[in-house]
Amino acid sequence: MAIIQPSTLVIAEMITHDFIWHGAGATCDEAREALLSAWARHRGEVTAQFPQLEATLPPAGKMQSHFKITYREYERGGGYRGDDRLV
Repeated sequence: MAIIQPSTLVIAEMITHDFIWHGAGATCDEAREALLSAWARHRGEVTAQFPQLEATLPPAGKMQSHFKITYREYERGGGYRGDDRLV
């Protein structure tokens, strides 16, 4: 059985105070979940070392109330300059 690749790739981006976070997926939901999974991993590693920071680092489910997540969609095989597809 052949695997059918999605024709587009969605990138989610969240800019926090210290980092720019990205997630990729076939849909906005997949991209957001990938991004928030990365945040959850980071938060877990930081709070394991510095438990006193737990109250200041929001859990993944609350990140969207603190920071905006934006989305960009790219077509497979497309060449882009910024957000503009050239080929």
